[in-house]
Amino acid sequence: MLEDSKSFQTVEKILNERGAIQHFENENGKIIGRMMITLGEVPENLKAEICIDDGDFTFIGTFDFYDSEIGLVMNTKTRKLKSGLWITEQKAGAEPPSEDWCHFFIETLVKSIHEDGTFGYPLYTFCSSTGDFTVVPESPDA
Repeated sequence: MLEDSKSFQTVEKILNERGAIQHFENENGKIIGRMMITLGEVPENLKAEICIDDGDFTFIGTFDFYDSEIGLVMNTKTRKLKSGLWITEQKAGAEPPSEDWCHFFIETLVKSIHEDGTFGYPLYTFCSSTGDFTVVPESPDA
């Protein structure tokens, strides 16, 4: 489930009003999935293992087709991972995201970080069977 489905619906409504969704679907097929990347916290059971320094951020990926979230810590200036991926169930017994979706989460995140390490968030990603696009707010310092 998406971390904030209400804000995702608001963004999608605006994109529909502007014709962006229709344009994307005309080029790439119907949207079949959504991913949201937000800032979050390291789970309690991993805090002793993960050292967070200046420039490190905890990113969380959620999907409208999984009831589990993906997390990682990254230094956005160096783009180096400070942790491995972890998966947290949002509902008991939830299926974990596939390896392909884990890679997609990382790729989408890295592409959305500016060269100087700044980034906007949350990231709203729309996926069809042949393409995807991500809507990212401007970073506050941009």
